[in-house]
Amino acid sequence: METVVFSLRSLPPGSGPFLADQLTALLTARPDAGVVACDVSALDRPCAADLDHLARLRLTARRGGRDFVLHGVGERLRLLLVLTGLAEVL
Repeated sequence: METVVFSLRSLPPGSGPFLADQLTALLTARPDAGVVACDVSALDRPCAADLDHLARLRLTARRGGRDFVLHGVGERLRLLLVLTGLAEVL
């Protein structure tokens, strides 16, 4: 099963639809990809908007029939995911 890498950096709130469109285009170009590996190593000071973006990306991947995994999760993001209950989902 092929893996496609999608890198995420901090973007302004409301960028979720833009990111979802980017991921959809990438998955359309790579129909053989069964897994989306989201590189979040650039999120050194994650915020609520970043969590929204991650949730939208996961939803986009799952709607396309792909698994979604995070790579490069820093301690701050890991803690934020646990505190919000999103660690189980993402």
